[in-house]
Amino acid sequence: MATIIVIEPHTLLRLGILQLLADVSSSCEVHGEDYSIFAREPSATECDLVLLSVSSFEDIHKFTSAVERIYSPRAMLLLSESSDMPHTVQGLPASVAGYVPKNAPPEVLQASVRLILAGGTCFPMRPNMDATQQSLLAHFEPVKWPPESMRKAKAANGNNANPECEMLGLTPRQYEVLVLLARGYPMKTVGRYLNISVATAKAHTETLYQRLDVHNRNAAVYEAFSRSATLGWPSVGGAPRHIPGREPERAVGMAPPG
Repeated sequence: MATIIVIEPHTLLRLGILQLLADVSSSCEVHGEDYSIFAREPSATECDLVLLSVSSFEDIHKFTSAVERIYSPRAMLLLSESSDMPHTVQGLPASVAGYVPKNAPPEVLQASVRLILAGGTCFPMRPNMDATQQSLLAHFEPVKWPPESMRKAKAANGNNANPECEMLGLTPRQYEVLVLLARGYPMKTVGRYLNISVATAKAHTETLYQRLDVHNRNAAVYEAFSRSATLGWPSVGGAPRHIPGREPERAVGMAPPG
């Protein structure tokens, strides 16, 4: 069972995030803390993921170091009011695996958590990044192509189309492009893995964006995960969890009350 810690100083926002994470997976144990946690001694409890709310980027190194000292988490996901994490922020712990603005839609946070628990990262891609910067930002292990879960799905369906292709309304090639985009690879790398030209990779990308009704790679990945696709990560997904004794509630947004 994965253990997730949410560190958020605002009580209502923290409760809202906890409610959202309750629907991520039935195999997750979620706890909430405020900034008083930073004064505690290191925890003996193993932690898979810490969602850390950063009130100011000036405090980001202090806060992430404190989280490392107390929890030694496998991964950290940063939350902040800013729409993007400044490119000048450097020297963060290797466990920092993603960044999500607090005003992002609830499904974006849920998809980001699923992605990081599966071993991925979810840093926003900036339009002015070159291919080298994008590759460094998306620090995935070299992908084994095709991923094992895709090979198993193909074998189980008698070499017919991957069922996720039909679920997402994509062709097999468009789905393969999406799987590679989800790993943060630039178009040149996508084309190399699939043995197609960059122009063809871009054409497939634009078409799959249209079919998913999105406008960029992050939105495409989030949309796929929201439809329970795995995109080659076998540990992504899971049925929404119903909390015993609690009636279903409307999803709580991530923006703090104004």
